Amino acid sequence: MRKFIIQCVCFLLPLLVVAGVAEMYMRHLPNSYQQKETWMQAHASEVEVLILGNSHGLFGLRPDCMSSRKTYNLCQVSQIFEYDEYLLKRYAPKLKKLREVILIADNSNLFDAPLEQTEWFRCIYYRLYMDYPKHSLWSKYGFELSNVQAAWQKFLAGKSDCDSLGWNRSYAQAKRSEESFTEQEIENAIRHHYCKDWAVANNNLVTLRRIAEWCHEHQIRLLLVQAPVTNDYYRRIDKRQRHFIKSLSLIPYVQILDYSDDKRFNDHDFFDADHLTDEGARKWSEMINNTIL
Repeated sequence: MRKFIIQCVCFLLPLLVVAGVAEMYMRHLPNSYQQKETWMQAHASEVEVLILGNSHGLFGLRPDCMSSRKTYNLCQVSQIFEYDEYLLKRYAPKLKKLREVILIADNSNLFDAPLEQTEWFRCIYYRLYMDYPKHSLWSKYGFELSNVQAAWQKFLAGKSDCDSLGWNRSYAQAKRSEESFTEQEIENAIRHHYCKDWAVANNNLVTLRRIAEWCHEHQIRLLLVQAPVTNDYYRRIDKRQRHFIKSLSLIPYVQILDYSDDKRFNDHDFFDADHLTDEGARKWSEMINNTIL
């Protein structure tokens, strides 16, 4: 038995060493979560306007086009309100000049289930790089290599696609393809945002209320923003979801900015059915900038 145990240890030890080295290597590869954590720790005290939300904000709101005040984009793909609330409160002690929070709240995230049920690998990044203590470091959420596919994608990317103020610049007008606007692609986007559980939607509304109350207590203006989308996407939004979105106006202490059916945008402003190109983002960001003056 002792010989067998020794043989097992001799066999496993090199594998554990290799896995450990690979894990450390992956953690040293840059991504947007590391980038934004590092920036906020160093510069949060300068921020006057903070952008929170999911990919609609990540690709759609450009701080470099919002020059009236020091602005930073703290959005991530599929970032749900739970994480928006956490990040706002995490950096709060450093946000001495914060006066406005712009928070994406529309059809793309009001009906999102917890990340653990949808894109659980993203929880890894909040745990490792933004110190969200919801999960143990010894769980699957504490290791980059827990999800081999996500780790491989990070390895291939090798860098963050965000600029110095947190905006993701990868949806360039030059890369726009008409294939992203087919009936099937639009239907896929709608299906991805379809409400599967109204209890989840109501819980999201509760979280928004907490964020609104916190901002009010700290004398911070909260803007709940609905992003521009293509007309084909907009007209396919479920009627019950439209009605639910209107209930945002019942949240106290918030200002609603609805660009979802804004006719100033046309299809050429969009990278796909519900995300703006870099030039579309410039247009929207300048509109927002004029609003927060």
